[in-house]
Amino acid sequence: MKITFLTIATMVFGLTSFAKSGSENLNAKPIIAKTENLIAFSTTEIIKEYLNIKNALVKSNSKRASQSATALELTFKTIDVTALSAAQKTVWIKIGVEARKQTKAIASNTGKLDRQRKAFQQLSTTINELVTAFGSTQKLYQDFCPMYEGGSMWLSENKDIKNPFYGAQMLTCGRIQETDE
Repeated sequence: MKITFLTIATMVFGLTSFAKSGSENLNAKPIIAKTENLIAFSTTEIIKEYLNIKNALVKSNSKRASQSATALELTFKTIDVTALSAAQKTVWIKIGVEARKQTKAIASNTGKLDRQRKAFQQLSTTINELVTAFGSTQKLYQDFCPMYEGGSMWLSENKDIKNPFYGAQMLTCGRIQETDE
């Protein structure tokens, strides 16, 4: 509805201007308002959705992990990166491509916690790259489990270890490796 109205308004304005001027202005460009719901660049929403996936896997809630992964994928699509430098955009694109693959793997494997956790392992590395490159507004702990896949890290908002790779089986397996403040 918004797009239709804006398009019609732009056309009417353009035709009125053309009729008044009596000549064609080849340099005139229609002004079209942005109607997309973009989020100003920040890692906050991305980290929030990542932590939702982590917390769902801690509780072995496959359905919730899938829902949160879908939300994270959408968040990556709606971040406005126009304020980033060319070098930052290059990093953003690399991270975004990887993260979307990993979130799709989590979302498409509802009921298969082992596959979701494997994709989450990869997503954790990608989100850690994002935090390293762009920072975070919240305190994060980089946790490490020596048992999962020869050693795997994840980010957490809490100092207490809650292992997303094993859930209740080995809930407190791991240690804090680093703190991002």
